[in-house]
Amino acid sequence: PRAMPTQVPIIPDASLEAQARALEFYAKFEKPFLSVFAGNDPVTNPIKDQIPKMVPNARMHPDIGGGHFFQWTRAKELASVLIKFIKE
Repeated sequence: PRAMPTQVPIIPDASLEAQARALEFYAKFEKPFLSVFAGNDPVTNPIKDQIPKMVPNARMHPDIGGGHFFQWTRAKELASVLIKFIKE
């Protein structure tokens, strides 16, 4: 039923170290940064409110729905959001 949440790392491994390095990188990131979430995704929802703290220059877009794979289920909506962001 809900197998994917079991794939999220919760014990120390190489991916957690890489994630820590990524957080250090984004804490200093100064370029435009857009964060888009589905809003109804149990895997990514827990970090959504942390993005502005992790990436000081982040702009948060309102949720667009579509679940964990919203890049497929809401492809047109996401493309529109990204094109607008790139043109700004």
